[in-house]
Amino acid sequence: MRLRRCLASTAFLVLLGSPTAVAAPVPTSPAAEVPPGDEQVELTGVPDRIRPAVPVELTATMRNAGPAPLLLEPEVSIGGDRGIAPEQVRLEVLDPVGGTWVLRPLGTLGSTALPFPGAAAITETSGRLAPGATVDFRLRFTIAANVPTQFVQVSMGGRSHSPNTGDEPRFTRGFAIDAALLGPDGGAPTRPPSPDETRPPSVPNAGPDRSGGVARMFPTARRGDGPTFNLVGVPGRLQAGGGAAEFKVTFTNDTGRIIPGVRPEVVFTTGQSPITPRQLVVEVYDSYDRGWSPVSLRVLTDPANGRDAHLAGVLTPKPWDGQRQLPPGEFATISLRVSIPDGSPVAGGDLAVLAGGAAPNGVGPDLSSRSDYQVLHVPNPGGPTRAPTLRPELPPTAPDSAAGQRREDHDDTFTFATVAIWVTLAVLGGTIVHFARKNRRQGAGTPLGPDA
Repeated sequence: MRLRRCLASTAFLVLLGSPTAVAAPVPTSPAAEVPPGDEQVELTGVPDRIRPAVPVELTATMRNAGPAPLLLEPEVSIGGDRGIAPEQVRLEVLDPVGGTWVLRPLGTLGSTALPFPGAAAITETSGRLAPGATVDFRLRFTIAANVPTQFVQVSMGGRSHSPNTGDEPRFTRGFAIDAALLGPDGGAPTRPPSPDETRPPSVPNAGPDRSGGVARMFPTARRGDGPTFNLVGVPGRLQAGGGAAEFKVTFTNDTGRIIPGVRPEVVFTTGQSPITPRQLVVEVYDSYDRGWSPVSLRVLTDPANGRDAHLAGVLTPKPWDGQRQLPPGEFATISLRVSIPDGSPVAGGDLAVLAGGAAPNGVGPDLSSRSDYQVLHVPNPGGPTRAPTLRPELPPTAPDSAAGQRREDHDDTFTFATVAIWVTLAVLGGTIVHFARKNRRQGAGTPLGPDA
């Protein structure tokens, strides 16, 4: 019994002096704090193509996606893959209170902190963002006119950390958008391929001895209220089996209003003879895929005579987004390459090409707006070269210029016929009035009979 009491007393003293027996507060788990960089960023309004000296407006939204408050220092940066100096970018932020644009010069690294709006601001460029809360920034930037064609990257991020920890703020680049800065001629930039990048096989360029000269232009009496299309650089000859010749399709919105969308297309014809997609190889350059891609061609059959003398290829959705609005004055360029395989039936004759635009949701190549035809000769390997003589016809689904001319002639004939009818009626009416007056005068001079 005495031993049992001694052991019990010893155990009590051990428990009383043990640190495990002292109640202590449970430390807060670090996992309960929002990790740095737990914000979501969204950029809207940046077009895929921009022009030098033309302002671009966008909206940047930052959201706290974590379960705890977040201290945030938003920052935006603008740069290019070929180098853009900070002084070549003019960045402005809209003051939501005053409604005015405030200049925010970029630093030496091409970035700048943004003023934190609203009552949640702690300093000018930082603020507290509650869980699930968002903060919006309205930005406007302009690239100087002397900046060369390149890809511009607009990035939005910031420094963020939890207010309940003493950690150093971490910088996160939450979101970035690339935009192609067009050149003075509307040409889009190109990116060199990376070492591990593979491009689809492409036809080699045609040498000067196999391609050259100037194509013959054949007017198409263009019409329509869409953009103005042109073909630039179409050669006068292209040897079959001799490589590809490059030229450009350009279109300009000179209507003075916004065009809601356009679907650019190219059409090829050899005249009266049938033509199939395998007789031509057409490629388009996509700046975003960084290489040449084949254009899918389809045969256009004339319902009037069943002839398959035209091929059409759509240049959407790449490299052109047909749903993209075309503002007034906008100028766009698409690079194409055409080659004729060795042994193609096109060899020895002429080939004509035109470009045009249709409604983005339309069916078939409406081509209500189109370029003139450009006609080139396709000599056989080692064969003689001559000037093109083909007089191409419009594709069956395009408004027929000849039919239009016939309509205009019909309108003129109708006008002359109408005038002739009115003249005839006037002469006839005058004759009737003349004889009526003559009969009246004769009746007045005749003596009355006994029945009067």
